[in-house]
Amino acid sequence: MGVKILSPFDNLSETAALIEAGADELYGGVEPPNWKAGIVSSSQRTFDSAHFSSEDEFASAVKLASSVGARVSITLNAPMYEKRMQPALVALAKRAEEWGVKGVVVADPSLILALKDGGVALELTLSTMAGALNAADFAFYNALGIARAVLPRHLTISEVKKIVDASPGITFESFILVGKCPNEEAHCSFQHTSADKRWPCEIDYNVKNYNNQLFEGHPFIDYLNSWRGCDRRFACGLCAIHPLIDAGVGVLKLVGRGGPSAGKVENVRLVKRFLEDRELTQADALSAYNERFGRSCSPLICYYPEFHPSRR
Repeated sequence: MGVKILSPFDNLSETAALIEAGADELYGGVEPPNWKAGIVSSSQRTFDSAHFSSEDEFASAVKLASSVGARVSITLNAPMYEKRMQPALVALAKRAEEWGVKGVVVADPSLILALKDGGVALELTLSTMAGALNAADFAFYNALGIARAVLPRHLTISEVKKIVDASPGITFESFILVGKCPNEEAHCSFQHTSADKRWPCEIDYNVKNYNNQLFEGHPFIDYLNSWRGCDRRFACGLCAIHPLIDAGVGVLKLVGRGGPSAGKVENVRLVKRFLEDRELTQADALSAYNERFGRSCSPLICYYPEFHPSRR
């Protein structure tokens, strides 16, 4: 079984185009009926465009994807839910099985157990929101029933390989295009609720310690300052596709729930091109990146900065 390309999707109209562009798998979310989104999103997204508009639309999209052999997962990946929320999520997962969904992306350990206890047979993928950072963490979640897992964004290729080698029985997904974060996602308490989708980590702000002092030139200050005004939506890992495959990664994951359909399609095409052609060089990747995003690749938003020209 070859390496798969996993793309986000948010509506029926983009489903066929994403698959035609090269997506082998799709993932997306929908809010359960009468869900109180103001409490916590059912799928770790607070804006409407990141969800299907209804279960009927999601079911239709799954049917279309399944008809051409594309696997679909549903996202139930907030880091935690109150116990009273779990029955609605378990019921949604069971309905998703009926639609033809094959997997569910999860983070909350108690929800994982609730899904298992509720007889949900969907394959479980561990979200980065679970905060699993090493092989021991993944072994713990594997014992709970996780069969797949998304690797955290900050890992080097050598670290990826060590985790994969130490985790037989788990299929690993690695982020490959757009949506890098300067923070460890599972431990970030920023609220991503801005109407223009400009996230707090990209906005200028002052950092002080409890005594209103922090040493000037402290590496942490330098790091945060370097992100000011940076657009994390242009993150890229094209140069690392084949090293990731050689390290044992089975799925290349694209970010972008809630983004424009045309952008998602172009991103899938770009990853497909570099996945299929091992002869493409780093110079080709840098050129393709510039053509796609209209800017030069920055080490800040390079998913695997050890490959960036500035680090060599």
